[in-house]
Amino acid sequence: MNPVDLAIELGLPVAVLAVWTAVYLTARLLTRPVTPSAAPASMELPGPESPAVVSLLVNRWSITVDAAESTLLDLAARGYLELRQAGPDPRDSTVHPTGRSDGLNSYERQVLDRVTERAVGGVVPLTALAFADEKRAANWSGSLGRAVIAEARQRGLTRRRFPRSLATALGVLGGIAGLGVAAGAYHYLSRTGDTDRWEGVAVAFFVTTTILSTVAGRNMGERDTPQGRAVAARWLGLRGWLAGHEAFADLPPAAVTVWGRYLPYGAALGVTRVASQVVHLGLADRSRLWSAYGGTWRQVDVSYPHTLPRYGQSLGWPAVRALGAVGFGWSLLGVVGPALLGGESTTATDPGEDLLGRWLTPWRHLPDLDPVTLGVMLVGLALLGYAGYTMIRVFVDLSTPATVSGEVIWHQMWRFTTPENSSERIPVNYYLVIDDGRSDRTRAWILPKEIAGQCELGDVVSARVRRWTRRVKKVTVLRAARRVPAVVEAPTGTPTAANLGAETLLTVDELGAAVGRQVRPDRTAGHVKDKRFGYANFNDLAGRSAVSVSVVHGRSGRLIMVIGKGTGQPLPTPQGDEAYLARDRVVGRRGDVVVMLQPGQGVTATQLAGLLPVALARAADQSAARTP
Repeated sequence: MNPVDLAIELGLPVAVLAVWTAVYLTARLLTRPVTPSAAPASMELPGPESPAVVSLLVNRWSITVDAAESTLLDLAARGYLELRQAGPDPRDSTVHPTGRSDGLNSYERQVLDRVTERAVGGVVPLTALAFADEKRAANWSGSLGRAVIAEARQRGLTRRRFPRSLATALGVLGGIAGLGVAAGAYHYLSRTGDTDRWEGVAVAFFVTTTILSTVAGRNMGERDTPQGRAVAARWLGLRGWLAGHEAFADLPPAAVTVWGRYLPYGAALGVTRVASQVVHLGLADRSRLWSAYGGTWRQVDVSYPHTLPRYGQSLGWPAVRALGAVGFGWSLLGVVGPALLGGESTTATDPGEDLLGRWLTPWRHLPDLDPVTLGVMLVGLALLGYAGYTMIRVFVDLSTPATVSGEVIWHQMWRFTTPENSSERIPVNYYLVIDDGRSDRTRAWILPKEIAGQCELGDVVSARVRRWTRRVKKVTVLRAARRVPAVVEAPTGTPTAANLGAETLLTVDELGAAVGRQVRPDRTAGHVKDKRFGYANFNDLAGRSAVSVSVVHGRSGRLIMVIGKGTGQPLPTPQGDEAYLARDRVVGRRGDVVVMLQPGQGVTATQLAGLLPVALARAADQSAARTP
């Protein structure tokens, strides 16, 4: 094979494929979604976009678990669902459909249908909404994501990362690349006298074009638009404002009764730690974990090892594979290659010289090599390169072990074996994610089953690790996780001390006179059992919600007042420090105590304004009586 043959049969296909690859990678680079800089922090809800759409915009135009979580909370804020917390642990929350289903879009109805499907007797535990079947969970989340993207596209906030015109252009370029590969195949088959050369040319063209067109046409996700960037910047401004209030991150899902749509939008923006941990709709995202190690709550991005065989293995196995690659690669270069070339390479009698001579012979005749022999030689050379790289990494990993210290924020089985005729899963190794508190990014290590029981979620540990294989050699617990004691729940229908305080701020006669119909306390389920937060709901005789009374102490109350001040108009406060009237609430503060009254069905906030001074005075008296 002369240089011209080599250029046509090998150089031409490589060149056209390289050009296509360069164009494709350039297109991916130029169409990466851009996250805009946040607008100035503001408490105003900056637009009509749903929390799910907002989640798409602020997460680099990709669907995350926040879309489903925030939609569920938004349905509760808008009255389609009720969230009630029956114990001090937010995981004890339950969801109650209210019977409303009007005015919902497709993905909101999908979330509501999931709650309705799981509800028994009109109630379902919040933690029971997750899917047991992984395939069904994936289909459900995929359907929800497509619906959210469709709405965002309709609003002009997002677009296909690869538009059809770009995909078509890459497909056409793939066809041109296919012609180049076919030309190389035709030249080779003609030179070797193959009678079926046209069949080989057709196969080369079809396979190349099909592969490249498929790669170009696959869904690359979404990217930004000018309008989408502007909208995302405004919502990032709200995130900055919410993130500045530490109490907001600790709110449980049931607090949506008090906070309204601020809580679902906070979940969409990634600043509701407690609520986001509790709400789970089969969309768990282990690549974004919450951690408070280091003093402040934040989300940590985690990279996980995938399918490379070295991950989790002791260093002996990569070394064995490297030795095998050396033997196989040396055989291809020193035996198979010269045999394909034909003839003896050297007359030396020394075995070492003979082997070296046979190894060098094909490279001396490089212009005369046919594609098959050249391919064999390149494979052999690649195997030797792999073996050299592997042995260097094994040596470095062996000589430079590392120590990682921090809190265990994820501990779960990774690989397992299943015995024959059994569904039991026997662990082989585990994921171990350690947050050192210094970065918002970390990696998952592989913990062998022999030492997997030496640490648990929440422990602060020091781990001896191999960086290249990500294998954990030793784990030392520096501080054990704090165990949550068992909680004895109050009987259903019995209000807690905090909720009883909220219930006694106003009498049923006072409330009935204000709303124009007889009311009574709703004690069908418990609510948030937190000394800082009291909540009571009053229904009319038909069972419809008439008035909700909330009393909040401390920082959470001050944040409610900030929201009330920004969205309402001032009211006279003869017995309070400040009060405001908004469309959906009346809120006032006296000292560190905040009282909020929210109207129910057929009631306006104006009807409740006259009751606020009375409730504030009684709440302040109750707080003073409890203070030692």
